[in-house]
Amino acid sequence: MLYTVPRTELIKHPQSIIPTIEGDYYISTTAIFTRSVSETHRITRLLNTLNIGTVSLQNDLSRQSRVVAFNKLNFKECHAIVATDVAAILCDPIPRVDRIIHFSLTWSVTAEAYTRRCVSNALGLDGDDDSRHAITFVTQHDVEIYLRLENALDVPMAEYAVDVDMVMACKGQVDEAVREDPSLRDTGTSA
Repeated sequence: MLYTVPRTELIKHPQSIIPTIEGDYYISTTAIFTRSVSETHRITRLLNTLNIGTVSLQNDLSRQSRVVAFNKLNFKECHAIVATDVAAILCDPIPRVDRIIHFSLTWSVTAEAYTRRCVSNALGLDGDDDSRHAITFVTQHDVEIYLRLENALDVPMAEYAVDVDMVMACKGQVDEAVREDPSLRDTGTSA
């Protein structure tokens, strides 16, 4: 299934949504895509701080380093991989995961790349398994990209039901992590 999570005023820190979605992270795997290397590093460090084993991928990693990261995910030594869109293209195919989170969309993402990432490679959404899904975070700045993707895919994306109480509980953990390490703060420059 393809879903969207609109970033509402209620949820001021979208990074608090990830641990909520990752609630079953000990038994599932996730690929998270961002638009910048700095955002990839920040989210990876944040999730590791919250004890969600995570590795990051960016396009400057050697092939061997990418293989090591993928193996950690495949053997469940970690449960999430955070990558830039560029790294995702270079690292194609992405290992099969239980969910994909598009944390931030880039203007360059095409419907073909989005489909390949979600359907054929990582999620295998072309089968009957409804437990796998792709979630796209959408801000007011992403609406044009989102609409372009939705029109090209000719498939409406349903809104992902976020448990607001759980998000607010995770927000407390995220806020504590940010107090301890201010570099984890979501500055909003990439959203």
